[in-house]
Amino acid sequence: MSERRSVRKRVSESLPVIDGMTGAPLGRIGNLSTDGLMLIGARALAERQVFQVHFPLPGTGASAPRLEVGIQCLWSEAASGEHSHWTGCHIISISPDGQEMLDAWVTRAAEGG
Repeated sequence: MSERRSVRKRVSESLPVIDGMTGAPLGRIGNLSTDGLMLIGARALAERQVFQVHFPLPGTGASAPRLEVGIQCLWSEAASGEHSHWTGCHIISISPDGQEMLDAWVTRAAEGG
């Protein structure tokens, strides 16, 4: 089993992850790192499936910047709630500005801020 290299920070807010191609919600963020996220959604997503998504950056209030990223699903499994699945995703595409904002958020979250 491979060891996680990135620190994943739990997201307490309900932040919707939207499919950029269809505008449909894929779920919400369970945790977030500089290079991936866990998605909590109503349906399982196939391994290796790729999505272009967007979501607000956690904890930044009403004027939250929207991150637009490409993700690839690594795994998906049923969660304890009815109609709920957890999906681990790797960020495969993000702008330099988006990566800078995400890195800063993870650093602040790791420091407890």
